[in-house]
Amino acid sequence: MNVAASKPNQARKHPRHEVSGKVFIHNEEHIFIAPLNNIGRGGLFVDRLVSLEIGQKVKVVIKSARLVVPIQATGTIIRVETEGRTGTAVEFDWVDPTGLAQL
Repeated sequence: MNVAASKPNQARKHPRHEVSGKVFIHNEEHIFIAPLNNIGRGGLFVDRLVSLEIGQKVKVVIKSARLVVPIQATGTIIRVETEGRTGTAVEFDWVDPTGLAQL
């Protein structure tokens, strides 16, 4: 990614990078807008959104001033945190090649 990693996590297959922005998440019933916390080639974490269920398939659009173009992707909800840090983790199933080049 064109953004420096601020907290690399050795346990991850792909490092995450803290990037501010907005994520539009669509689960076929609703569209949610949540603040982007971090992103990497394998997925992302959004703050405060806790109304999705683990295993749900979603479509996402990631917008940030640090990105040349918005990233479009599909993914699966793999974690929902409701204590301490609250938010949702999405593992990417597919990322548009133009967006993937930015990660």
